[in-house]
Amino acid sequence: MPEDAAERAKRLFLIFKNAIEREKSTQSIYKEAAELCDNESLKKVLEGFYRDEVRHEVGLLEHYSKLREQYNLET
Repeated sequence: MPEDAAERAKRLFLIFKNAIEREKSTQSIYKEAAELCDNESLKKVLEGFYRDEVRHEVGLLEHYSKLREQYNLET
């Protein structure tokens, strides 16, 4: 039996929630690595990775919030 739109949205909401948590975790890893790095070019790469993860988190949060509002989902 196919899932209805609300059930698919709820599953997607939970996937986004999990992805946001992983983005935050990965941000911490890159931030710590950059702080420990003596090689300036590698440090810049790690800082770029950190910024990428922040952008990913922001994008996910936008969709997460829209789903939560549209389907009245709880965190």
